[in-house]
Amino acid sequence: MKKPALLDVVVAKRDQIEGLIKGVDVIRAFDHESVRLTPTELGERVNLSRTAARRYLLTLVHIGLAATDGRTFWLRPSVLSLGHAYVDSARLPRAVVPYLQRLTNQLQESTNYSVLDGDDVVYVSRVNAPRILLAGFDPGMRLPAYTSTAGRVLLSSLTDEALHAYLARITPIAYTHLTVTDKEQLFREIVAIREDGFGSTENQYEMGLRGISVPVKNRGGTVVGALSTSMATTNGTRKEAIARCVPAMQATANTLMLWV
Repeated sequence: MKKPALLDVVVAKRDQIEGLIKGVDVIRAFDHESVRLTPTELGERVNLSRTAARRYLLTLVHIGLAATDGRTFWLRPSVLSLGHAYVDSARLPRAVVPYLQRLTNQLQESTNYSVLDGDDVVYVSRVNAPRILLAGFDPGMRLPAYTSTAGRVLLSSLTDEALHAYLARITPIAYTHLTVTDKEQLFREIVAIREDGFGSTENQYEMGLRGISVPVKNRGGTVVGALSTSMATTNGTRKEAIARCVPAMQATANTLMLWV
């Protein structure tokens, strides 16, 4: 059976449910810096009156996605079911796990599969190595694409024009003192990934963390995701890590091509 094409659909204003859009905005307003919000704080974040914000929050409490102490509100673990709905319904995140397991066993490093969503990279599948890792990119985690090796690999599939447009609209933040924030340098490094066929970064999102990534293409040659591995920078030199990991990762990516 032929797979349906993925279309960029422009939805007319009359066909949109504004309340649903705002409800998603309300959920997204919670982050690691704002674990708890008052109705006033939420209203300021999503452009709602205090009364309207409180009604949205109480609705989330009613359906079990949020909790409250009477003054502040916070999300409950059940909100994760929204992300799991994608993982459960999407074919590739489930299909890729056995390949990640084999790759992790082979490399003895944690491996991930991720996709580009807007200007962020989103990790959708992961298999952990037995050793302790500095940071874990668990399924559902989002990062600015320029900070992640996988994100840069995905950005490298863009045309020069689209890559320049991406860099023009973002404001790079230094997560470490070594994070590349110069847009011209980012452009050069991302284009180099396109030419090399793989990417490698160190100390961009967290000190002591190295990432290596390769693109995953469909049978038409379009990049649809990125396969990556994460390790401590103390685990051998960068050159050694690339020589050890890239061939196995590219072989796995070539096998995954049959699934996408």
